[in-house]
Amino acid sequence: MTDTADQISFTWLRERLKRHFSELARLAAPAVAMRIGIMGLGMVDTAMVGHYATEHLAWLNLANQSVIMFALVVGLGLLGGITVYVANAVGEGNNREAGRVWRRNLPFTAAIGALILMVIWPAEYWLTLLGQTSEKAHESGQLIRILALGVPAHLLFVCSTMFLEGVKRADVGFYLMVGANVLNVIFNYFLIFGHSGMPEMGAAGSAWSSTIIRWCLAIGAFLYVWYSPSVRGYGTRKPHGQKWGEWSAQRQMGYASAVSLAAEVLAFSALAVFAGWLGTVPLAAHGVVYQVLGVPLMISIGIGVASSVRVGIAFSRRDQADTALAGLAGVLLNFLIVGVLAAGIYMFTADLLAIFTKDERIIILLLPFALTYTLGMVFDASQMVMTMVLRGFKETWWPTVLQGFSFAFVMLPACYILAFPVGHGLQGLMEGMLIGVVVSWMLQMGRFYQLARRTR
Repeated sequence: MTDTADQISFTWLRERLKRHFSELARLAAPAVAMRIGIMGLGMVDTAMVGHYATEHLAWLNLANQSVIMFALVVGLGLLGGITVYVANAVGEGNNREAGRVWRRNLPFTAAIGALILMVIWPAEYWLTLLGQTSEKAHESGQLIRILALGVPAHLLFVCSTMFLEGVKRADVGFYLMVGANVLNVIFNYFLIFGHSGMPEMGAAGSAWSSTIIRWCLAIGAFLYVWYSPSVRGYGTRKPHGQKWGEWSAQRQMGYASAVSLAAEVLAFSALAVFAGWLGTVPLAAHGVVYQVLGVPLMISIGIGVASSVRVGIAFSRRDQADTALAGLAGVLLNFLIVGVLAAGIYMFTADLLAIFTKDERIIILLLPFALTYTLGMVFDASQMVMTMVLRGFKETWWPTVLQGFSFAFVMLPACYILAFPVGHGLQGLMEGMLIGVVVSWMLQMGRFYQLARRTR
């Protein structure tokens, strides 16, 4: 290891920060674009279904926020070690190991997808247990079953694009998402509204469109990794040749990530359930507000992915000071970009809400506490980036424990108390959310500070 004084000299600091910011921008741009594309699918669904009927929007929001989002994120978490381990292999100059990471995760991905599909299939039963009315449980349950058919495809897409991000080919996912968004608008136009002789299906049409597109994305990403000359040097066609126990460390990171993300999504899914208790209009409004906040959150996930790659590469070189600096650069870049976007959202909240609904009741309900959910978005984005930075340090359970505590033992009780006993309704849900994400960010920053001090 180089001398500590040499590592943290002013010249070193200036040059490394310049390098980290330029690499973060280069890596994050396609990763952000791809995730905005993923968010774009949901935004288009919300906008088109919202202009079809408020009731259908409420059912679709309940389906996505209460069950489907949880299923997708848990699957994403279980695969969460792929990018870090691919980046570590690339940092060590071991391209064969990077390809091996992808190959060994293919059957793992298929098994996860099948298991999740079986668990969420009796969706109407789960929604009834969560206290939803028979109508909401039935209608949203039907939508969940349609969307569930696309879950295995989404996980295969994630497995392949995580590998591509680790080998610095995140642009592939972006190009696939551009095509997916074009198809989504076309399919929704015909299937939601019943144009040109197609059946008028409302929210169900949107759900079928999402499922078909997820399979198109999965097949496209898999074929690129399998056939593209640009990744052939990684040996992706060769059997991985590893026993189950030989890559347990990556799965341990995935298990921890899944628990961490599950805690977060369960908390946010509970908010959708709470909103359903408040009524149809608050439930629809809950769905609309997260579409408005979605783009900055997707940008943060992209920055977080890029940060985990930069941290992972520096960590694999055993350059401890540069590892800490890579994480700090990601945190600062995220605050700068998301802060600017948050200011814009706050200034034009009414116009942005109108994109997703024609129901004035929803807009009137959401406007008075715009500052609350806008600030909540900033800190939610920041704590997500911090989680990925900590994963780059190969932290397994600390991010999970800190997020789990913040969401399960801080955010959920705060949301319930402020919404119901205190009587703030939907505003109370947003106030509790703000409290939870601030606590999560502060705790994870504390852990990052501990790791950074070890570099000295």
